[in-house]
Amino acid sequence: MTISVNEVIEKLNLRPLTVEGGFFYETYRSTTLLPDGKHSCGTCIYYLMKSSDYSNWHKVSGDEIWLYHAGTPAIQLLLFPDGSWTERIIGPDISAGHIPQSLIPAETWQAAVLFSREPADWGLFGAAVFPSFEYADFTAGSGAELAKLYPEAAGRMKSLGLN
Repeated sequence: MTISVNEVIEKLNLRPLTVEGGFFYETYRSTTLLPDGKHSCGTCIYYLMKSSDYSNWHKVSGDEIWLYHAGTPAIQLLLFPDGSWTERIIGPDISAGHIPQSLIPAETWQAAVLFSREPADWGLFGAAVFPSFEYADFTAGSGAELAKLYPEAAGRMKSLGLN
């Protein structure tokens, strides 16, 4: 059975995520608060990209885990605070090197695009953040500025349109 991206968006009640790109719906927010009184123990969302969407450069102050759910895999670039970087394919085909989960340590720059970007392609993922995601902990990044800070990753950033 094939389902269209618009059906997925409707059935999962996804909304545009204007700052990052793509669509999301928060599925879980822990009711247990941390001592700071500002964060709960964790949050989880559905996150969907259409073929033309990007998860634009950003970082959060907590650890984040992306989980593959359905559709087209994603190529994720991570730029670590120590100056190193890595590329991951988050998807179902473990024999082809995909991983079904990707841990993004706190304060790591991240961006993603779909592995295949044909007009009907879409990818559905989950993202869990610990402690909870709060917009005050979100920092948007500039691909052009990050390419200067991570020159070894600049070529790959450009080839994926993440510059």
